[in-house]
Amino acid sequence: RQISVMQTTSDDTMARILGESEKINLVKAQTQRFAELDLPVLITGDTGTGKELIARALHQQSKRKPSPFLTVNCAALPEQLLESELFGYAPGAFSGASKAGKPGLIELAEGGTVFLDEIAEMSVYLQAKLLRFLQDYRYRRVGGTKERTANVRVISASHQNFEQLIAQNAFREDLYYRLNVLKLSLPALSERVADIPLLVNHFTAIAAKQVSIAVPYFTEAAMNVLINYTWPGNIRQLENFIFRVVALSDSPELNQSMVESLLFESASSEVEVAHSFEHVQSWAEAQ
Repeated sequence: RQISVMQTTSDDTMARILGESEKINLVKAQTQRFAELDLPVLITGDTGTGKELIARALHQQSKRKPSPFLTVNCAALPEQLLESELFGYAPGAFSGASKAGKPGLIELAEGGTVFLDEIAEMSVYLQAKLLRFLQDYRYRRVGGTKERTANVRVISASHQNFEQLIAQNAFREDLYYRLNVLKLSLPALSERVADIPLLVNHFTAIAAKQVSIAVPYFTEAAMNVLINYTWPGNIRQLENFIFRVVALSDSPELNQSMVESLLFESASSEVEVAHSFEHVQSWAEAQ
């Protein structure tokens, strides 16, 4: 319960899905519909498109809302740690393990939802274990013999191409179909350009509040620059950029020259970093 409270944001997640474009309205409608169906959901979309926000909305609009919503990033943990994080471990399961054992997120989220972010990064071994769990929602803690049953909904997400991963034998096809019962594909920001002014105004108001200044405004020319930019990092990149502009501004008016200088300065530095690491094959080479 404590973990759930720490990870939970506001209860108005659906209202936080901003936009009125045709594609985002379709996502909202699908999210509302899928929330009523107690089936696994796979959320796909580029980095920064808001996959976790959609996952939270699915949980909060469902009958599981009173129970925990717990997340784990499959790319952030090594295989052994991710396994015990998901399924827990029995007393003395390994050196340094708690004598009392430890419940995993699947056990802690009883009655609620487990969100597996970047699931394409999960090892083939854990994919097999997750597939077995999804067949009847039974599992054992690491090092344990007692079989347990979980009442959870599994939502997963990834920005990777599953068809390519399956062809490369990097992701199990049978697990993909288990996870992909319901699918939500999130559009890139470049596919919903009409929503950019709404998002810009929203992030500007939040940024101004955080730095304790009056809410500045973008000139028409400055807004056009933002609308015509490609935003490869999607909403996350737009949000971070707006916070940067507002924090550095000493004027109530945010004009075209300021926006262009900051926008293309950051874009060129990102390209330089990408080129400098283009031929790096390992962490040791990158140091």
